[in-house]
Amino acid sequence: MRRIRLTLDYIGTSYAGWQIQPGKDTIEGRVEQALFRLTGEEIKVVASGRTDAGVHALEQVAHFDTGTDFDLRAYTNGINVFLPPDIRVTDARVVPDTFHARFDAKRKTYEYRFYVSKVDRAVLYNRAHRLQSMPDLTALNEAAALFVGEHDFAAFMSSGSDVKTTVRTVYSALFAAQSESEFTFEVSANGFLYNMVRKMVGALIKISENKLTSADISRALADPASTNLPYVAPACGLYLKRVEYEN
Repeated sequence: MRRIRLTLDYIGTSYAGWQIQPGKDTIEGRVEQALFRLTGEEIKVVASGRTDAGVHALEQVAHFDTGTDFDLRAYTNGINVFLPPDIRVTDARVVPDTFHARFDAKRKTYEYRFYVSKVDRAVLYNRAHRLQSMPDLTALNEAAALFVGEHDFAAFMSSGSDVKTTVRTVYSALFAAQSESEFTFEVSANGFLYNMVRKMVGALIKISENKLTSADISRALADPASTNLPYVAPACGLYLKRVEYEN
């Protein structure tokens, strides 16, 4: 048996997320179907994490075990023959059988994309979140800096997830202008809770709209049990940007 590590990118708009779900079209399901058609084996793929419905990936990492000994190009070009064009395998390599795409991940980075326009833009439809006006990015970065460090992010997790701890370490959280009408929010951490990035973004945008303050974020981090932050940014702007490992 060989363990193969895949790197993939995808547009999540048409899918019910990464994880296989009965009766739903998912990215994991599509990849496993493609692997079956390529290898003839019933293969289980393990990803670094489960992106939600409508969320995209610039660099998702996954692994699987196979009894085949194909040239590695078969696990890129070959798999892609059987995948839809909005899911692509970009890299494949043999890794030790101790490698685990999820448990070995040390750092993940997400990017949330915005554009500013009075009307929807067709070229950015389901690729970025539209705002009516450009917020003060300097003020937003001051608020985003509150997330950096080790905190209990329970107030920034949606229900429906069973985790042992809601404590995570955020290494960086930064807004950056990409043009006069486009900007991004990039956040890196040792792991993320269910909807954590989208709730962080939702809270920060409410700050830009003067509907929340930085003090609200501080309270949510200090006392999550008594805090209700219901704002969840749309999935369309969120991208899993990078997954990093020890080696």
